[in-house]
Amino acid sequence: MSSRELAGAGALQPRILAHYQAVGPLLERSFAGAPIVYANFPAGLDHTRYFRVLGVPLSERKLVWTCHRYYAVEFHTWAPLPEDEDRLRFARILLEPQPATPAHPKTLEARIKEAALAVREALQTLGLDAIPLLDGTGGIALWVPFADAPHAAPLRAWLHRLAARVIAKHPALVSGEPNSHADGRVHLHVSSNAPGHYSAMPYSLRGARDLPVCTPIRWQELSEVHHGQFTADTIQQRLAAHGDVFAAEAARLAQQTFAAVQDALTPHAPTPAETLTSVQPRGHIIAAAVQILEDGKVRTSDQILAEALRRKLVPAATTKKYVYSALIEYIARQIGHGRKPPLVQTADRRFRINEPPDDWPDLVPQSQPAIDAKTHALIERLETTAVGTDPAAFELAVCDAFAHLGFAATHIGGHKAPDGYADAQLGVLGYRAMLECKTGKYVVNRPDVAEAAKFKDAYHADACALIGPAYGEEIELQSELRTHGVAAFTVEDLTTLLSIGADAHEMRALFAPGFAADALGDLVWNRLHGERKRLADVAAYVRAAGWQAQVTAAEEGGPANAPRLTVDAAMLLVDAALRDAGSTQACKKEEVHLAFQHLTNPLTGAAVWTDDTRTAIVVTSAP
Repeated sequence: MSSRELAGAGALQPRILAHYQAVGPLLERSFAGAPIVYANFPAGLDHTRYFRVLGVPLSERKLVWTCHRYYAVEFHTWAPLPEDEDRLRFARILLEPQPATPAHPKTLEARIKEAALAVREALQTLGLDAIPLLDGTGGIALWVPFADAPHAAPLRAWLHRLAARVIAKHPALVSGEPNSHADGRVHLHVSSNAPGHYSAMPYSLRGARDLPVCTPIRWQELSEVHHGQFTADTIQQRLAAHGDVFAAEAARLAQQTFAAVQDALTPHAPTPAETLTSVQPRGHIIAAAVQILEDGKVRTSDQILAEALRRKLVPAATTKKYVYSALIEYIARQIGHGRKPPLVQTADRRFRINEPPDDWPDLVPQSQPAIDAKTHALIERLETTAVGTDPAAFELAVCDAFAHLGFAATHIGGHKAPDGYADAQLGVLGYRAMLECKTGKYVVNRPDVAEAAKFKDAYHADACALIGPAYGEEIELQSELRTHGVAAFTVEDLTTLLSIGADAHEMRALFAPGFAADALGDLVWNRLHGERKRLADVAAYVRAAGWQAQVTAAEEGGPANAPRLTVDAAMLLVDAALRDAGSTQACKKEEVHLAFQHLTNPLTGAAVWTDDTRTAIVVTSAP
């Protein structure tokens, strides 16, 4: 190592070596054969920590050797079976204070301990228990032994559901969103339960000057012990008095199995977002029409009814006249209320979605992500707290929803203060939105739009959002929203954004004054029928047609007889393919340029440029 590294790590090395010589047998007892993951501090403990995974199985001798060879200070693990790194012997639930939380250290410690007890309560309802570890940095790690060593993916999904249950019961105490800031809640993490994702081992030192120790304790000690109490200098006294607490507690819980509890937290079956139907209006005729027309095709009311009957979206007795009247009356009503209707009538009295036409074939399906357990639990929290009697719980759920969408969300709340704000973490394109949350049994009876905009200047915000279960009196509210520059979101709007995995950049248009749902329909439509779909189709056509042309050339005379696949040639091929598929649209030159860039990107590896002029490509493999 360099002299700088020696100065940074070497000064404490005798104490570090003495510690691991003492606890090495305990670590080998519990984790023999696990991959060694160590952290060192080449520039000193006040500087950056570096993690490295060694491809050697853990033993007492190798731990001490790692300290000698690499100046290791900390040791971490994901606790797998020695013979299968995807099967985990322990589930790990990490409870950590928020960065720079403005609270007294003793208050933070009390909240961390309260959160640990809340998690334990949830575990005990399932017949489980955990081993608590004071992690040496102010948090608590809960290790849950499982005798059957479950695979990481199902265990992690189960832990997310367990965490969601705890957060739903204690929304003011714990949060699962790392982007939720400055509200004093404890962060609950379970994502490290995966191969190669690790946390500090029991009895590991931590990289601070006093060398604190990640110390396992018994639950009855929780109120008696304190963060910072156990260091390299004091841990031997504890071991002499209490022995190997981790091994003893693991033995006490040795009969716990994941198989016995795996189905105990099964959520309502999460499904992919239903595209435009998730922002559709109420009423079975309109809902059915939107669902049928979301493919971008134009239809008569008779065709809509026939398809709705085939899909069993409307009662069998529904008449053609009723469908036509319902559609045109709804469109007129929406326009009269100053809203954007989700569907429109064409000049020839047919109907289509109120978005740019799309009769491109669905060559490359634009799938939506599945809703994971964590997102599903957050949606349930929003829906429950929005109509509940605890406004603060709804405020916290809304902040967590924006954090889940990629914002840095800050909850404030209280008298004469905003409920919170959300910062879009987009570099130079970043923006801040104030959040005003309103609960209600069915609708927000008193939206108080002015209140949603009251703190905009004081907090240097760019937009203001009002969030509630639903709204009435739309004509008057629309006017107020525009007057005060506020966007009204419903809980359904937020759940749609969560379901499709929206991000802060594409959400920017939703903060325009008015109802966010009007712009949300555009967002969802563009996801499925916009530029992404067109470029995917163009690239697919170019690749398929280019490969076929190359195959034909090889059969008819080889390279000398092969045509050059230029942008202009590709445009002709794509337009011909679109016409053959029944589309009336044509591709644009810039779309083909982008398709060429995509296909020749090394990460795609589907085509290469013919020469340095980059005017033509060769497809390298069959689609």
